[in-house]
Amino acid sequence: MIFYFTGTGNSQWVAKSVATGLCDKAIAIADYIDGDTFDMPEFELLSAERLGFVFPVHSWGIPPVMRTFIERLRITGYSGQTIFGLFVCGDECGYTKEMFRKMIQAKGWICRHTCSIQMPNNYMLLPGFDVDGKELENKKIEDAKLKLPQITKAIHDDSPIKEYKKGSMSFLKSRIIYPLFCKYAIDSRPFHTTSTCTSCGHCVKMCPTKNITLKDKPVWGSHCTQCLSCINRCPSRAIEYGKKSQKKGRYYYKNRP
Repeated sequence: MIFYFTGTGNSQWVAKSVATGLCDKAIAIADYIDGDTFDMPEFELLSAERLGFVFPVHSWGIPPVMRTFIERLRITGYSGQTIFGLFVCGDECGYTKEMFRKMIQAKGWICRHTCSIQMPNNYMLLPGFDVDGKELENKKIEDAKLKLPQITKAIHDDSPIKEYKKGSMSFLKSRIIYPLFCKYAIDSRPFHTTSTCTSCGHCVKMCPTKNITLKDKPVWGSHCTQCLSCINRCPSRAIEYGKKSQKKGRYYYKNRP
């Protein structure tokens, strides 16, 4: 079984592609999230199954919602089956691999494989950050289509995977910036709609933490995980984040051959 978290569809596509290659099933953790509550059953891992986790890298680390999910995840039947983590990054992962392995070890499990795969950027809420241009977006997706089968085969064969984009200044990014991001930057209050909002409710439907309700217009709660599903998937481009997102691009993974 492969658990995945996704905001704009990158990790969903990666998880489902790997699951298909392994003849496995991909499970969205959003199905078990309601705000800050996780309503999860106990999952049974069969002797021939693998246990995988696919999620986006947020500010060179693990999204807090994924950390909570892993901490609260209950698995029966584990007896040394292959466990892997596949991290979806726009550019670099920093120490995400080390964070993930530490979490898995704390569960009493053994992580066999960690790797990363680049997909288009979706973050635009800080100065200097924006989505990729179309040419780079398409190149990352095409490169991912070539690399994913190789990663899937390595997981299937239980052979070494060397694909990991650590990047430079990882200590600064993962040990200093990442904790600050989690503490101060994950704030839903600046989200608002413009006059082009049609109250279609698409943002409500797409929010993986069920943090948005529709009254006259969308209203954001206090359980945002900054996945940016709402702002990137709005069909009317009616959602902004204060003034930081104005004049910046939008991205979500569209099904393509």
